[in-house]
Amino acid sequence: MRSLATQKFGKPENYEILDLPQPEITRPDEILIKVYASSINPVDVKLATGMGKNLLPCPLPFKLGYDVSGTVVAVGKDVPSTLQPGTEVYSRVKEEYRGTASEFAISTVDATSPKPKSLTHIEAASIPLASLTALQVLDRADKQLVGGLKGKTVFIPAGLSGVGSTAIQLAKRVFQAGQVITTLSTSKIAQADGLLGADAIDVAIDYTKDNYATKIEAGSLDFMFDITNQSMGSLHLMKKGGLILTIAGAPFGEMLKVMTSLPTVVRYGLTAFGSWRQFRAGRYNVGFDYIPMHPSAEDLARLGQWVDQGKLRTVVGRVAKLRDVDAVLQGCQEVFSGKGGIGKFVIEMEQ
Repeated sequence: MRSLATQKFGKPENYEILDLPQPEITRPDEILIKVYASSINPVDVKLATGMGKNLLPCPLPFKLGYDVSGTVVAVGKDVPSTLQPGTEVYSRVKEEYRGTASEFAISTVDATSPKPKSLTHIEAASIPLASLTALQVLDRADKQLVGGLKGKTVFIPAGLSGVGSTAIQLAKRVFQAGQVITTLSTSKIAQADGLLGADAIDVAIDYTKDNYATKIEAGSLDFMFDITNQSMGSLHLMKKGGLILTIAGAPFGEMLKVMTSLPTVVRYGLTAFGSWRQFRAGRYNVGFDYIPMHPSAEDLARLGQWVDQGKLRTVVGRVAKLRDVDAVLQGCQEVFSGKGGIGKFVIEMEQ
């Protein structure tokens, strides 16, 4: 089968479309998927540089892709009737199954859900990793904040990124936040209402002209979803008893539990740095934590329901066919640079 992969760690210019063995089912809970679309996330291109080879299994050739939408073609003996061959599904596969930017991929029952009926495979492939991240952070905030997120003032920067675009919509339409503030460039501010809906964003700060830390009133935020590693510079904006949850910067806490091969000295260093950040936040009477995403069929089903109800829109910025190597590499480079893109980059397979 054809797969997007690299035979040496580095930047997207090193990626190739390789002919690699088709994966086979070896466990009773596994699902073989004929891939119709897969999206590329920042974590894909970061790991492909080799930055995670001492933390996670990263054998060469390194296959890219955690997100997949396609059709089930074979299953293990313990797979339920809802995921049998012919079912259209989507998934954020677990680490050991990474490589969904391929013609075939393996996932598991606990990480796979029927595809939302209202979406194409390209749209569905844009959802899993980014939207699971957004949902699981908001779930934690809703549980941890007194009174939940309903009616609260929340700050979610990078409003048209993959994670940010989902988080904004869920915060407003599902968790019923009172005011949602975000940051966008000038050109993206003009597009935001059309992409997310006019009700999603209450305040959009043009980060090319203004510093959000001076535009947002001090002591006004109940919750900050730190997507851009700016939490420590935002503490003065938080209310006492507020909460910052981050997915950016040096990991600590729950995230370290999944990094099983992490050297002990590095683990201690990350734990100490995380504790220092929690201490700084605590001086403002603000909670602070790092939230890792975990694959979840249950959460994918929730997201799919909200999509079909019109509460969550997908934002796909660029699409390339797997056979178009130049277009694939351009899309991956845009993800790698982190500049200029809107929403998700999706790779389409031959159907």
